[in-house]
Amino acid sequence: MESRGPKGPRPDMPPRPERVEGAPRGRSAGGFGPQAFKCARCGEKQHSWDDLDCTSTCARCSLDLHTCTNCQHFDTSVHWQCRLAEQLPERVSPKDVRNVCALYTPRLVADLAADKSKAETPDDARKAFEALFKK
Repeated sequence: MESRGPKGPRPDMPPRPERVEGAPRGRSAGGFGPQAFKCARCGEKQHSWDDLDCTSTCARCSLDLHTCTNCQHFDTSVHWQCRLAEQLPERVSPKDVRNVCALYTPRLVADLAADKSKAETPDDARKAFEALFKK
C-alpha cells in the first residue's frame, strides 16, 4: 500500500528561486506599514498603547479598552476564546467588559490609513488620471 504523506520536491519541477532581499512580498508589496491599536467596537485609533491600564476607555465610543476583544490572544475559535486558555485560572466573561487579566496584550493591527495622511483634492485625481494617459 502506498503512503500519502509529503514526498519532497518532484524531480521534474525546477527549484524555487531564492527570495531577493528588498523585493516586494506579496500583497503588501514592500512590507507591512506602521502598527496601531484600534478599538474593537468602533475602530478608532488609540494614540498610545504603552500606558494602557485597566481603566482606559475609547475616546470615541467610551468602550473599555482593557477587554478580551481588544487583546491579541482573543480568538473565537478556541477554548474560552483565548489562545492562552491553558494559562487562565478561570473563564473571563463577558469579553467586551473591563477585566484585570494578567495575560492581556493590546491587539496591534496594520495602520492602512497611515499612507493616506494627506487629503486628496479632485484636482489631484484629475492630474493623476491625465498623467496616466499623458494628456
